[in-house]
Amino acid sequence: MKPIFRLNTPTEDDIATFHQDGCVVFPEAFTDEGLTGLIDEILNLNAVKDYFKSLADLWAEANSPPTYFVRPWNDRGPWGDRLIDAPLVTALLQATIGTDYHFCHSAMNIAPRGTKRLGFHQDQHHWFHENPINLAERDKWYIQILYYPNGFKRGDRNLMIIPGSHRVEPTGDVTPDRLLSGECDDEAGRKLEAHRLELPPGSVVYLNARTFHGVESKP
Repeated sequence: MKPIFRLNTPTEDDIATFHQDGCVVFPEAFTDEGLTGLIDEILNLNAVKDYFKSLADLWAEANSPPTYFVRPWNDRGPWGDRLIDAPLVTALLQATIGTDYHFCHSAMNIAPRGTKRLGFHQDQHHWFHENPINLAERDKWYIQILYYPNGFKRGDRNLMIIPGSHRVEPTGDVTPDRLLSGECDDEAGRKLEAHRLELPPGSVVYLNARTFHGVESKP
């Protein structure tokens, strides 16, 4: 099977951007064959077929149709498996956090028209518990790699991030409103602002999960 991504290694600028912003974006990173193969694998999963059939029954009456979400996503095909340890993924992990890491889980999400907004948040359960082991874990790494076969436009289930917010100590009183008010700019070493991304199909986002991020609604 041919490579799933067009590139195998990040540049020095990519790594610098990740440490500065808390994420780095790779537009159109998938090969044409890899993107087509991954989409075909997903659409041919029996659970996904059943989900789309259920949407057809609910569409006329649902103001907020259910999303498809599975975690862990274990029934990946050959293309899906390559998302876990492709050369680009391994190179990014080793360049940013070193060789001592482990795979936690994969997940898959399909959002139909009518899906609601997901506000700014961090994705690290250690930050929500105040016992000593979790306090220690806060200063370690939790990486999310987001794959977008279809891409997205602004205002259409697009990813939102607050670049630099990963530099603010993740205490319980840090909220998106405080971050965007300017109160935490000194600690972050920059003016913290919300960015609404727009990405073409086949894009990849490599994210420090300590960075505040969210998703807009899908009208």
